[in-house]
Amino acid sequence: MKNRWLGFAAVGAVASMGAAGVVLAGCGDDTVLALPDGGTDGSVSFDAPPYEAGNGEGGEGNDGQGAADAGDGGDAQVSAPARLLLSYNGTTQSELVAFGLQSGTIDAFYVYPGFIGTTFVTPDSPWLLEQATDVVARLDPLEPWQVQSSWNVALNDYMADAGYSSSYSDPDGIVVGAGTKTYVLRYTRNLVAVLDSSQVVDGGAPVKTIDLSSQLQANGDGYVEMTAGYYDPSTQRVYVLLANIDRFNVASDGYTLLCSPTSPTIVAIDTTSDTLVNLNPDGGTMGWTLPGYDPAFSPGAMVFDTPNNRLLVLQAGCNTPDGDGGAGPLVQREIDAISLSDGTAHKLVDLTAAAFPSGLSYVDSTHVIVQLDTAYMWNPSSSTLGAAIPNAPEAFSLDGKGNMVGITQPIAADGGVGPWTVVSVNIADGGVTTLGTNPFPADDAGGVGPGFIGGAQLWPAP
Repeated sequence: MKNRWLGFAAVGAVASMGAAGVVLAGCGDDTVLALPDGGTDGSVSFDAPPYEAGNGEGGEGNDGQGAADAGDGGDAQVSAPARLLLSYNGTTQSELVAFGLQSGTIDAFYVYPGFIGTTFVTPDSPWLLEQATDVVARLDPLEPWQVQSSWNVALNDYMADAGYSSSYSDPDGIVVGAGTKTYVLRYTRNLVAVLDSSQVVDGGAPVKTIDLSSQLQANGDGYVEMTAGYYDPSTQRVYVLLANIDRFNVASDGYTLLCSPTSPTIVAIDTTSDTLVNLNPDGGTMGWTLPGYDPAFSPGAMVFDTPNNRLLVLQAGCNTPDGDGGAGPLVQREIDAISLSDGTAHKLVDLTAAAFPSGLSYVDSTHVIVQLDTAYMWNPSSSTLGAAIPNAPEAFSLDGKGNMVGITQPIAADGGVGPWTVVSVNIADGGVTTLGTNPFPADDAGGVGPGFIGGAQLWPAP
């Protein structure tokens, strides 16, 4: 599994809508907000000011120790203490917290500019995506609040007159190929940035880019919305999930996403030449088409099902127009499967009646966690979800030992919310072990103020 890595970085609060509609963002149970970038970030607005790219060193930590020797992690993670890397996004700045699972407290934190960001863990290295400032940073494996190297992925493909194009490229995922070649997916652009992760740079430039604009579909919004990726070492290909939604096509309420005559696709990049592979040599598009619509914008939009050599994709769906500009019935909310052997795609689970989906977590061939209003266990051979997992955290990572390690905010006796709590929840029975409370620094200690969770990742990678 060392060279197989799929991932996606969460941006913003989880949308929480049932079968009534698909929205571009959500905040709480009933409040919905429209977004210019199609992400799930309720703090961005149509007239948000532009953000200049940072250099990866602009944050401030609470620990003055120097970083370890640069590299891609390697053996360093063997001796690295187990930590939960928590992302918290404020209005103008965000914060990374390294919560020690043994110490039960904050080991260190790192504040950086921008209203969205998240950590991202590959088998060899922890990363930080400073999404609003176009910075991708490789962190020190031993002290994952220290930046070892950083790259500016703003590039030159910002089209200010292109409608929904944001002033930031929104790097939302990293796919590690063979060696040190690293592919950065950028949600609001059409170029993939390719990094050499062995470089020790401060605001360095990508070594090359890969243009996916040839995969644009008619009636879309001008962007492929690259969402998640997976590296297959057997074929030396990076498979990239393209949402291909039209973010302009919303109902008269201004936020409910309507169905467009476009489809999500899977395209492949040959990592030996960094060129697109024609997956349909007999004609048609270069990518494989999926039956659902609007892949979930969160970690786990796509996971690899090893024994079946297929990708599982979680789709949020869309609403059909009702003829008067309003939103009609919800359709295409589902879990899809696509074979890497021949590209055959089909719907596995109909989620039309389910709450807004936010991610998949692959446990094994018979156990996948589906996160909706809460987490549900699912056997991928079944067309229906299993039971809800009691006490599931709001954001979590799997520890490889049958537990979800993450963060939750319990409901207090008076109906309000209690303090943020770091917990380990047993997948089988929902048993809870509290690991710590109040993991985010107070404002007077350098915190970012009111905001929302941007993600939770375990390091070292289980």
